[in-house]
Amino acid sequence: MTTHSTQDARAAHPGGGRQALHTDWHAPAGPGAYQVCNSIWLLDDFTPDNGATRLVPGSHRIGSLPTGSDHPHETLLIAPAGTVVFFNSHLWHGGGANRTDRPRRAVHAYFGRRRLSQQTDQRSFLQPETRRRLSEPARYILDVA
Repeated sequence: MTTHSTQDARAAHPGGGRQALHTDWHAPAGPGAYQVCNSIWLLDDFTPDNGATRLVPGSHRIGSLPTGSDHPHETLLIAPAGTVVFFNSHLWHGGGANRTDRPRRAVHAYFGRRRLSQQTDQRSFLQPETRRRLSEPARYILDVA
């Protein structure tokens, strides 16, 4: 069972945005031992020119961490604004270079196994009025029950 761990935003600005391939977990994990997943909420179209996220299909099953900035089998996440993509965060991924004159923006919602500490302690930021408005399932997913 997973819980919401943190949420952030990322903007690949013109001339920037390039990331080394990485995972969102500090150690390799194989089937049955995956710890985390992530989601990307596309606020702008992801295109080959504006820094779309690079993914290495199947890399979450390799059992090691990436060691370079590129991979011969990487592919681009090309999709229109409004798309939401969930993926195993042990998958090798990284932002591409933005070669346009506009930022490429996205929001990430990161989830981890329930036994893990949240990256952002949701309970310490939740206002009592907001807590009252949340349904029981929402409080469970956010781990603020």
